[in-house]
Amino acid sequence: MAPPAPASALHRHQSSLEGILDFSSQPPLDPAHRASAKRRFDQIINHFECEGIRPGRDKYDRVKLVSLTYDHSTSEKSKDRLLAAFFAFAGLSITAHEDIDFEDPTRQDELRASLDNFADYLFDNFFLPLKASTKKTPQPSPASHSAVTSNNTK
Repeated sequence: MAPPAPASALHRHQSSLEGILDFSSQPPLDPAHRASAKRRFDQIINHFECEGIRPGRDKYDRVKLVSLTYDHSTSEKSKDRLLAAFFAFAGLSITAHEDIDFEDPTRQDELRASLDNFADYLFDNFFLPLKASTKKTPQPSPASHSAVTSNNTK
């Protein structure tokens, strides 16, 4: 699954990632592949979690955003889809069983960049539209609640 194209300016609130990521060609994971994918996902998250927010490079904790998005996915199907999208961004096979190799500094940098890009994608295309959709339209205050009334203008 290739990373999807950026959302349009008209993108509205999404209650799931289905409109953002293409899952049509992704079959559900069997329990063995799910466990392996989760183990490898956790290896990546745990490896980079100790770095925390990098001053001058991070606006927010990208590792925590990706981790918590997975943790708060409500169904196995949602978790499978998040894992599939994450592994696609990282250029890794979701069905592989070998541990993630962090020995190669170049590969480690590529994995971190993939994790950051995935977090930014979630933030820009899922969470940011969600935040915008929850803002209330400003309402004028009724005159009775206004701090300035016609009697106080003398």
